[in-house]
Amino acid sequence: MASPGLAALAGLAAALAVTLVRARLRRALPRVTPERRTPWRPVDLWLVLCLVGLSLGARLFLLESRPVDNDEPVGLGLASLAEWARASDARLHPPLPALLMTWVGGAGELTHARSVSVLAGVATVALAYAVVRASASSAAAGLAGLWLALMPAALHTSQLARGYALCALGVLAAHACLSRALATGKERWFVAYSLVAALTLCSEYLALPPLLGSALVAFASVRRRASLAVGVVGALGAALTATAFLAPVALPTLWLGVGGGPHAPTGVVRALADVLGLWSGPAAPFNALLALTLIVAGARRGALGPSEQRALGALLAAVLTLSCASLFTAVRARYVLHVVPLFVCVTVVSARGLGRLGVVVASFVALGHAALVPAYYAGTASGPELSTGRRTPLTLELLAAHPREPVAVVPEWAIAEASWRLEKAFPGRDAGVDCPAVLCLRGRRTLYGARLESIPRLLEREQHLFVWLRSDAVEEAPACAVVLREAGTTLFTCALAR
Repeated sequence: MASPGLAALAGLAAALAVTLVRARLRRALPRVTPERRTPWRPVDLWLVLCLVGLSLGARLFLLESRPVDNDEPVGLGLASLAEWARASDARLHPPLPALLMTWVGGAGELTHARSVSVLAGVATVALAYAVVRASASSAAAGLAGLWLALMPAALHTSQLARGYALCALGVLAAHACLSRALATGKERWFVAYSLVAALTLCSEYLALPPLLGSALVAFASVRRRASLAVGVVGALGAALTATAFLAPVALPTLWLGVGGGPHAPTGVVRALADVLGLWSGPAAPFNALLALTLIVAGARRGALGPSEQRALGALLAAVLTLSCASLFTAVRARYVLHVVPLFVCVTVVSARGLGRLGVVVASFVALGHAALVPAYYAGTASGPELSTGRRTPLTLELLAAHPREPVAVVPEWAIAEASWRLEKAFPGRDAGVDCPAVLCLRGRRTLYGARLESIPRLLEREQHLFVWLRSDAVEEAPACAVVLREAGTTLFTCALAR
């Protein structure tokens, strides 16, 4: 991409043109009569304030000491679209999270970068309350907010320097804006939907399936009301036009797999099992069955309104995309984290289909997630996405005892975690050798994003070096001997044969 900034500006101009055309068309069509809304009471405001305080405290707790999660710091330090377009690792994700996290000082401190996700997670809790309150009671809205405030999967998303929390907030906000647009027929809500959808697409490519699924259900429900149908198509079209500059970057990443390297397919059964474990707390199959029972009962008894039907469309689109992807490459449960708030909202609203029994069942499922919080903070949770960061103190201590020896981290697509930890342990000047932005090792050391077969070439320059392998499998490294295995990694020492 020669000039991503100019491409983005061209997309925004085209999106503005689409918006103006849509607004002109809608003026010539019959207006929609706004639906009545249930007014908020003081208790709603108090509940929102309590939920915001609880969710903020839960996300700030142990935020600084949380282990680095895989390639969490990838993209930090990128201050422009041009830098993002040049960084191969960063291009696996859209630029908005990296730009925001750099703007708040995330390039120098990981906790600052994580604060963006913290705020997004807190806002998601408050917005989920508003979404459920529009369809159900204050008690149901409070249950949804409590569920999201303490759900380990939502906590994990909100404590990462990644775009998942922003994406989850954006998907839920786009759903809320579209619901208000269809309920009122007012142009400002369609414009808000376009803006939010565009920003959401700039946070994670994975936002596209749920946005399309929700819009498809919305169009099917209002296709006979021309004004609303034009609004849905035009608003989503404007969002897609504004973010079209991402397409040349996003399409090649579809073939890279997890972490930018080739991986064997996960398989549909394993992928869906991981998703159920992520969404359903302890005794995952049982809790998942209870949640699905609530949704089915709500659908059969008419408890699900148009808003919940659109949310179900978004959920199904996200899960279907994950299932299809699992046939070709490795996938993770985190790839559907952005629709967890929709899942929570639909489940809670569906509880109305079973009356008081439904409220009891929904409360049981929500509190089951809250019961996992101590294990999540202790790092012992068994969920596929809740125990990923592991510390390597022995490796760092051994490397600190040899301050003059360079370190190579392999393979190259797994460079970020190790490089961030090494940088924090050995500060100094950027070496700038095949390493993303500020994540390069500093000072007299050199950090390479290498492969094992490149070790002989590196030794010709360095004579001796350490090799940190992101695997504990027994692999042959030329001219190297195993020194230490720790937390799923292997440290070699390598010397040029004489």
